[in-house]
Amino acid sequence: MLDGTHYFECGCGADEHTIRFTLDKDKEDPGIYTSIYLNQYRPWWKRAWIGMKYVFGYRCRYGHWDCWLLRDEDAKKLRDMCDEYLSR
Repeated sequence: MLDGTHYFECGCGADEHTIRFTLDKDKEDPGIYTSIYLNQYRPWWKRAWIGMKYVFGYRCRYGHWDCWLLRDEDAKKLRDMCDEYLSR
């Protein structure tokens, strides 16, 4: 049974490329939730400027992207988590 939270490290070994998958088997609202850290540190004033542009509708055509590589040893665990979610 894979209910709960599982961490998957990136194949590149960078700490900030860790993804957290949480399998929630709640009867009313089941789901798989993810948490991904996007490495976008900027000074407060630059983040405020980006926030203001967002409020007024500006969208970057590329979005905020980073990468994550699934390790071979984690592929089965992720597949099992998806199978358990789909079997509900």
